[in-house]
Amino acid sequence: MGLKTDSEIAERIDGLNQGNVAHIKAGRRHLTPEQALFIAEQCNLDIGEVLVKLDMEKAKSPAVREALGSVLKRIAGAVAAIALIAGLMTTPASDDGSLAAS
Repeated sequence: MGLKTDSEIAERIDGLNQGNVAHIKAGRRHLTPEQALFIAEQCNLDIGEVLVKLDMEKAKSPAVREALGSVLKRIAGAVAAIALIAGLMTTPASDDGSLAAS
C-alpha cells in the first residue's frame, strides 16, 4: 500500500495511533481481530489464517499455541486442496486420446 511511517499506518487502521503501531511492531501489543481482518482484506490474505496466527501470538499456553498450529495446518491443507481442484477444473481436457489408450 506504500505506507512508510507508523503515522501513515495508524491513519489507515481504525483504533490505532502512532504509539500503538510502534508497540505492535515491538511485540508489546497485538492487533485486535477487527484490525487484523482489515489488514488481511487489504493485503488479500487468507482471513482465517490471519486470525488463527493472531490467536497463536496472543496465547500464553504452549498447548493452546500447538492446538492452534494444528488448526492452521488444516486450513492450509484445505486451501491447497481447493486450489488444486480449481486448477484441474479450469485445465482444458486433451483431445488427442492419449489418456484413453492407457
